[in-house]
Amino acid sequence: MEEILHAFGIDWRLILIQVVNFGILAGALWYFLYTPVLKILNDREEKIRKGIEDAEAAQKTRAEADTTKQEILKEAHTEATQIVNRGTLHAEEKASVLMSEAQEKVARDLKEAQKTAAELKAQALKESEAEIAKLAVLGAENILREKLD
Repeated sequence: MEEILHAFGIDWRLILIQVVNFGILAGALWYFLYTPVLKILNDREEKIRKGIEDAEAAQKTRAEADTTKQEILKEAHTEATQIVNRGTLHAEEKASVLMSEAQEKVARDLKEAQKTAAELKAQALKESEAEIAKLAVLGAENILREKLD
């Protein structure tokens, strides 16, 4: 076998040195290149996994926030409707009270105006009676003067 190796120009010591060199190179590459690259890939994979988990948690939180928002809006709408209804009812009651007060005031003012009108009428009648009496006396006096003259 040594003759075949010698015939082809193969030296087994060089092959052994080449194998040892390859082993050292493979070990150095493993230690200085493969292990750090593997660590970087694992770190990146972990970051990606954490990012996905955070995104899912954020999506859940957003969905819960949307649900809460809808509930709050519904409650606010219900409360606003109740407030509007109470305000309308209060306004109607206030308007009713104001209308009745206004009607009472109008009735009082009307009675007062009728009373004043009746007093003015009575006063005008007294004045006109006195005036008529004066005119009747003056007329009778004129007639008597004409007959005497």
